[in-house]
Amino acid sequence: MRKFYLTLIAINSLFYCSAQTAKLDSIFAPVVVGVPPSDAYIGLSKMPDGEIRHYNYGERKIDERPYYLSSKDSGFTWSRVNLSHDMPYADTQSPISGEFIRIYSMSQGVYALRTVGGIDGGRVITKIDDEFSLMIKPPVFIKDGKKIVVAAHRLGRKGALTYISDDDGLSWKISNNVTAPLHEKGGFHKGVRWNHGAVEPTIAELGDGRLWMVMRTSQDRHYQSFSEDDGLTWSESTPSPFYGTITMPTFHRMKDGRLLFFWTNTTSLPEVDGPTGQWEDVFTNRNATHIAISEDNGKTWIGMRELFLDIRRNEEDFASNPGSDKSVHQAQCVEVGDNKLLVSLGQNKDHRKIVMLDVDWIYEKERSNSFENGLDDWSTFKYYKGYVGHCGYNRMQGGLLVDHSDKVGAKMLNIRYIKNDTLICDNDGALWNFPAAKDGEFTTRVKLPKDAKPITLILNDRWFNSSDTVAKYNSMYKFNIDRKALKIRDDNWYDVKVKWTHNNKAVVYVNNKKRLTLPLQNSTEHGVSYVHFISGNVPDSVGVFIESVKAAIK
Repeated sequence: MRKFYLTLIAINSLFYCSAQTAKLDSIFAPVVVGVPPSDAYIGLSKMPDGEIRHYNYGERKIDERPYYLSSKDSGFTWSRVNLSHDMPYADTQSPISGEFIRIYSMSQGVYALRTVGGIDGGRVITKIDDEFSLMIKPPVFIKDGKKIVVAAHRLGRKGALTYISDDDGLSWKISNNVTAPLHEKGGFHKGVRWNHGAVEPTIAELGDGRLWMVMRTSQDRHYQSFSEDDGLTWSESTPSPFYGTITMPTFHRMKDGRLLFFWTNTTSLPEVDGPTGQWEDVFTNRNATHIAISEDNGKTWIGMRELFLDIRRNEEDFASNPGSDKSVHQAQCVEVGDNKLLVSLGQNKDHRKIVMLDVDWIYEKERSNSFENGLDDWSTFKYYKGYVGHCGYNRMQGGLLVDHSDKVGAKMLNIRYIKNDTLICDNDGALWNFPAAKDGEFTTRVKLPKDAKPITLILNDRWFNSSDTVAKYNSMYKFNIDRKALKIRDDNWYDVKVKWTHNNKAVVYVNNKKRLTLPLQNSTEHGVSYVHFISGNVPDSVGVFIESVKAAIK
């Protein structure tokens, strides 16, 4: 009888594993599978037995017990596990000793926690810094696990730094601080962005032994620094290859050696008159998280794809809705199967999500959209004047869908200008992302009624607000969609195609007939990855209609 039951248990286990594998195999494009318990930049961990845990490191009521979310099916379902009030916890395991290690701040300084006897064993806590640090990232194990580097930053504008251990977390050293230039008023900016220095750094070990640090700054780009002594000293910072303003970057080294990068690839609206560079500012570029992958230690990058768009990005009460830091700009990642990623991202319980995807999705070479899923893949919102709540504007959706003029049940996008003095920018616009193409082509199907006013089609390599007229000055290519420019004389549907080669001119075709040659306005390192439709400033009762879009790497 005992043998029978053991055999039954083995059969059930085999069935469960097969079902689990099939479920993972069904995942390709990003899909939401959960909600992080707190801000997503820390707390996600994979245990030795495959259990996924997401610790809550900061969003609890005063009398609430510490806890973590647990998943034993690779992240598809989650349950809450309470912890003891007096049990400090850690989530990153040393590949050398098997102990779990975490660095964290308290009002008296910075402390290192190291388990004794594994996750369920004892704890040793050591003070390693008398000065306060913020946003301390999970430990990164380098030199085949023999050294540990932990990224953090100082309060104020003192800059980013690292804590380094070469004895598996028993003792620690502190690096020099790395700073970045301050944002300045001028050009399109009538005010100054929040100048917080170089903060929220992320670390990756490169093939040549150097460490690469990328930091959040108040500039249009993340800044970078390098270390040749395992993180003890860092070079002066310089602009990195990645766009991102006042948002957090994150590296993740996969088991097979490929390097992932999570960041926003977004640029804020120009600063309005008033901000002085001090704390309070309005965040206008925190509604998209991007992912890219490198097979050569960061020399080249593939994808630059929107991993996730904030589900509340179009809401009228976006800013006035309770809670702070409404964004999706933080990320952390674990691998849950062959080529499968589980990504925790965002802040605020109404915005943050846990997403699962297949790495091959990043490598796709084309994308298309005909609004079958509405505007789920588009950014179209505008901002009402006057920030409310925490660092935000309330929203109004622009670039609306209307019933298709020729296809029953289908939708089409209508872009037109309606003057509205209650908005920061009242231009109508819509933004859509596709896999980054150094050499590529983009096609859209459009209808231009006789009285429609011209709109501009912009091809760019980063996310801009859909109503941001500054986007065209930073773009690779731009041209007007209007009857005169495209030699269109009727109300029929037309295919407008743009073909480009890397950092060279582009050619525009209408129904496969050449119409325009476009000069390169600005060079791009990674390739074109966005189309942006935006209206002019002439009131328009009709507008231009868009039926579909498609982009491909050539």
